[in-house]
Amino acid sequence: MNTSFDKTPSDFFSRKKRKAFFVLFGSSVLLASMLQGCSGNGFHLRNSVDLPPQYQTIALENLPVDSGFRDIFEEALENAGGRLIAEDENSSAAKSIIRLKDYKQDKRVVAYTSERKVREYLLYLKFNYEVVILEGKTANKKMADGKKNKEKKLPVRRINIDKSYLYDPDYALGKAEEEKLVKNKLYQEASRLILLRLQYSK
Repeated sequence: MNTSFDKTPSDFFSRKKRKAFFVLFGSSVLLASMLQGCSGNGFHLRNSVDLPPQYQTIALENLPVDSGFRDIFEEALENAGGRLIAEDENSSAAKSIIRLKDYKQDKRVVAYTSERKVREYLLYLKFNYEVVILEGKTANKKMADGKKNKEKKLPVRRINIDKSYLYDPDYALGKAEEEKLVKNKLYQEASRLILLRLQYSK
């Protein structure tokens, strides 16, 4: 006589199938979570690669004094394992120099409201830059034989990036802060592009 605790062969195999399904499902979820974690940290891992030795101590030249680019670039350089020569420090300690040319940052109106009021601005940052590798022992000094240190120059590259933001004159103070944040994003992107080039330059 069967009781409620008796198990038929079909019940036994059904339980095994359910158990196998939940094990497989759990494994799939765990694998997906691990892959997602790897993809989320991919950018960080790629940018943790140290710069080549010749780019680990850099001097930055010809940057306008009113630009906030220097601080952002310095932070990005330190995160990549390098150091930026301070403005009051002797540049002879640098192993490389980044010389900026035709530096320009500004904004322009790209959209108006129906009342002809400014609705949207476009902030832009553009400049040429030249990377100079100082192949002598120190920069800007003559060697023992009277010759100057050799310089290796990489081809001049162009940075030209922009980003728009909405403007509301009724919240001018908040929009001023938003404009600052947009500028910082432009500086961060420019720094990323420069350092990415240095990471893969000989």
